[in-house]
Amino acid sequence: MAMVGVLGIVMSSCASMFLKVTDKAARIQQGMTKDEVTEIMGRTPDYRRFANGHDEWEYRTLLNNDDYDVVVLDFRNGRVAQMDSFREVRHYHPDGEKK
Repeated sequence: MAMVGVLGIVMSSCASMFLKVTDKAARIQQGMTKDEVTEIMGRTPDYRRFANGHDEWEYRTLLNNDDYDVVVLDFRNGRVAQMDSFREVRHYHPDGEKK
């Protein structure tokens, strides 16, 4: 019985590795700490910017067509103040087709 529990934990951990950043970000709430966000996202941000008391984290997932799903989090005083998520569409793809 214990083996079933361990297997369930391992499988759920592996499945979360394949979630897009936008799927994971749906769990983020205003006021969460950076540690809470890192735990939900499963990693540190891909990009980080800061100035004038703002700390901005950006997460990206590369999609099959070379577009990206992007989540940008704005922290103030170490807590989530704002979040934006969007799809970054490449207008020209290497295979020569235009979108």
